[in-house]
Amino acid sequence: VLVTPTPEPTPTPTPEPTPNIRNILPDVEAGAWYLKLVNEVYFLSQSFAPTVVEVQDGQYFDERAADALNEMLAAAEEQGFTTYISVAYRTYSTQAYLFFGKASQIAWGGEVEYADAEQLARKIIAYPGTSEHQLGLAVDILDSKDTNKVAEEVETMPLLRWLQAHCMEFGFIYRYPKNKQDITGWYEPWHFRYVGESAAMYMAENNLCLEEFVALY
Repeated sequence: VLVTPTPEPTPTPTPEPTPNIRNILPDVEAGAWYLKLVNEVYFLSQSFAPTVVEVQDGQYFDERAADALNEMLAAAEEQGFTTYISVAYRTYSTQAYLFFGKASQIAWGGEVEYADAEQLARKIIAYPGTSEHQLGLAVDILDSKDTNKVAEEVETMPLLRWLQAHCMEFGFIYRYPKNKQDITGWYEPWHFRYVGESAAMYMAENNLCLEEFVALY
C-alpha cells in the first residue's frame, strides 16, 4: 500500500512591522521658517516682510536661503544653461497692485461685474497675502527675460527639466507641477521653492507637494 506523505505546511512569514511614520520622516521642525505654507488657506499678513538680499537679475531672496539659490543657478549654468530670474521676492503691496490691476482689466467695459472679475483674476494671479513670493523663498526661473510664462509651452524646456530633476540637491522643490494642481491650485513649471535639503529630498523621493508634506507633521 502506497502511503502519500503529508506535506509539511508552508511556514507563514512573520510580517514586517509597519514603521512608525515619525521614524521615517526627515528630522525637520514642522513650524520652521523654511517650511511655512502659503496658499489660499494659509496666508501672510500685509506687514510680513522677510530680510532679503540681492541675487541675480536685480531680484531679492530671503538672506537665509540666498546662497542655496545662487549655488543652484551656478550649477545649472555649469551644465550649459542660461538662467534668468523672472520673479523672486515680491512685497504685499506689489502683489496687490498686480492682482487688483488684473481684476480691473477683466472688469473693464462693464461686461463682467467687479466681484466676478476678482474671482477670475484669482485664477491668474495670487491674491495678496497668498503668494509664496511675499515669503521670499520662491523663485520663478526661465532661460531668458523674453520667454513667455505659458506653462504648456515651457514645460519641456531643457533648463526647467534639469532644475526639476536636481533642485532638491540644493534644498528646493518644484512647487507647482501639473499632477498636483488639484491640491496646490497652480501649474507653474518655472516656480521653485526653498524648503531645505532634507525636506526637499524626501518630497522628491515620495512625490509629495508641500501641502502633503506639511500634513504629515
